[in-house]
This record gives sequence, structure tokens and C-alpha cells, in this order.
Amino acid sequence: MVVWLSPQWSQNRRRVRSSIALVAISWTVALAEPRVSLHGAGLAVAILLLLAVGSWAYWLIVPDGRWVDLAVLLCGLAGAVLTIISPHSAALAFAAVAVIRAAQSWPVWWSAGFAVVIGIAYAIGHVAIDDVATWLLAGPAVIVTALLIGLVRKQNDQLLAEAQQVREERARSAALDERARIAREIHDVLAHSLAALSLQLDVADAMLESGKPEPAHTSVKRASQLAKEGIAETRRAVDALRGGTLPLPQLLETLAEGYRLDTGAKATVQVTGEPTEPPADVALTLYRTAQEAITNIRKHAPGAVVDIGCAYAESEVTLSVRNGAAPSGDRPLAQAGGGYGLVGLRERTELAGGSFTAGPDGDGWKVEVRIPT
Repeated sequence: MVVWLSPQWSQNRRRVRSSIALVAISWTVALAEPRVSLHGAGLAVAILLLLAVGSWAYWLIVPDGRWVDLAVLLCGLAGAVLTIISPHSAALAFAAVAVIRAAQSWPVWWSAGFAVVIGIAYAIGHVAIDDVATWLLAGPAVIVTALLIGLVRKQNDQLLAEAQQVREERARSAALDERARIAREIHDVLAHSLAALSLQLDVADAMLESGKPEPAHTSVKRASQLAKEGIAETRRAVDALRGGTLPLPQLLETLAEGYRLDTGAKATVQVTGEPTEPPADVALTLYRTAQEAITNIRKHAPGAVVDIGCAYAESEVTLSVRNGAAPSGDRPLAQAGGGYGLVGLRERTELAGGSFTAGPDGDGWKVEVRIPT
């Protein structure tokens, strides 16, 4: 399991650790020799300690304050001087922390220069007080280590910010993709439904002009049913794109039944293999292909026998829609609009990673789609 820790959470955790370290280091320095007092070296320790503690506390409380850079300088310099007055205390930690903070916030060359200044001041001071070689070398080593720690932290902060930005961009891209898919599905549903409605209303109008009210009434009822089906289909498509399931065999049966009701012709659905639940975009692509194919049959071969096949294999789903020859040569709806045509079917199939073929098949026409799952 991967747990995302935001940059803000990381900063808050670091701030708590820094506060604990500030208290511990301050307490240690205050108890070291010379002790804090109101005169002599003790007074100097007290003043420098207050300056270092106040500067450190300032950038902890106001990390983006306008005086943060000055606070870093004061903390580093106060810590360097404290290491001379109280050479064997934890005062060097103030200088190290200031260098870490500088490396996180400043350009590399500025923070490196600051570390060099602190290191030189420490070395000169300890040479002046004739300190042992161990402490003389320990200071510069600690300062260099602090610089490296600060640079690593700076890089980590940048990586965290970039990772957060990538996450936001991915979320934004996913939202846009979902909106595009939903818009395309709604467009296709409306195009199909409105085309079918227009056809039924045209038929009803023709029947009324011919003095045949019963067939006209049947067409109007069918138009009403198509409108309801269009609304339900839109909801189903949106739900599927948002993670719902799409019962493809059932929907193919519904298409076949609608074709039989509209034309009185034979339409069969044959499902082979073990039906599975393919991804929503795959199921919608297959369904839209069958839907558009049947719409084209209504326009170009009305009354033809239709065979819909859906074959489930281990790694792909194949959908085929075949029609025979029309009982008569009449094609009264051939010029009717609607749908998105073979080009749109091919584009949709390719977006889903599949292949699309369409062409003559004996005395009829066949459309076939294969999509990996």
C-alpha cells in the first residue's frame, strides 16, 4: 500500500522536530560553561543565545516572513561566536541549523558562501583560543555536513512539489478525459435517438396524409418509446463511464428486439464464449458499433435479416453485425441523417485499441470489431 504524504505534512513534521531540537540545544548551551549570567562571559552567552534562539524561532513560526534571511544570518553568526565563548558546548548546532536552512532556501552559491564564512569564523576563533585539533576540525566538518543536508532537503522538497503537481495534472487530465467521453457518448445517444424519432415522425406524417391513422398512431407511440429509451440510455452510458457495468448481451438483445418491432424482420443475437465484463469504454464501443450498424441497415436495407454475434475469448471480444439483402430495392431512408458513420466507428474502435472492418458479405453487408480486453 502506498501512502501519499503531502509537502505540507512533511513540513509540519520537520517543524515539530526543529522545535524539539531548539529547546534541547538551548538548554544544553545554557547549562554549559560559562553559565548564563548577568555579567562577564555569562552575559555574552545569554545575549548570543537569545539572538540565536529568537532567530531560529522566527523562521519556524513565520517560514515565509520577510526577515527570514536576516534571521538565518543572525542565527549562524551568533552560533559561530558562541562556539568561541563556549567552545565545548552544543552551540555549533545553531550555526549548523542556519546553514541547513540557508541551503534549503537560498541559491546554491549563496548558501555555500555562507557555510564557508561560518566555517572560517569558527576556525579562526578556535585557533585564537588555542583549542585542541579535534574541536578545530570538528566545526568545519559539521558545517559541510549541514550544507549537504540542506541541499538534499531542498532537492527532496522540489521532488515533493513536482510529484504533487504531477498528481494534480493527472487528476485534471483524467477529469477532462471523462468529460470528453461523456460528451461523446451523450452526442452519440442523442444523434441516434433523434434520428430514430425523426424517422418515426416522418412515417406518422406520411401515414396521416395517406389517411391511415392506425399506422400513424403506432409510429407516434414508437417515437415516444424511443424518447424514453434515449433518456435511459444516456443515463446508462454516463453511469458506465463512471465505473458502472454495462450488460452488453442484454443491450444487444434490446437492439435486436427494437429492429424486429420496427421492421417486422428477423433479428437474432448469438453470444459465444464465457461472457465477461470488459472495461466500460470497450463495452460502449461494442454497443455503439452494433447500434450504428443496425441504424445503417434500417436506412440502406430495410427489412433485411440481421445476425448479431458477440464472441468472448480469453484476451479479446469480437462483435459482428451482418445483414442480408433487403426484401425490396426500396431505400426510403437512405438519405436520412443520424449516427456517426463508419469513419466514427473506426475512430472509436482504434481509441479502444481494437480493429474495425466493414464491407460486402455475400448478398449483404458485415461490420466486425475486435477489441483486446
